[in-house]
Amino acid sequence: MNDPKIGKASYLKTARKFGLTKRELELGFLKVSGFSNRRIAYMFGISEQTVKNHFTHIYEKAWVPGRKEFRELFTNKD
Repeated sequence: MNDPKIGKASYLKTARKFGLTKRELELGFLKVSGFSNRRIAYMFGISEQTVKNHFTHIYEKAWVPGRKEFRELFTNKD
């Protein structure tokens, strides 16, 4: 990926504004760090469908349509 590395502190500062749960914060950080749903599911010992369900909720709370726009919330420095 050509995007700059997203630090955890910087991620949390922005992500907490959306009212995400602790699990959603963890999963969101892994997603913006470039991990796939399959890898995240393996790391947490949950199904890939459960990961997808979490991301549906995360994207709704962040008011973004998907992964790309969610990542842009942390890479765009306005």
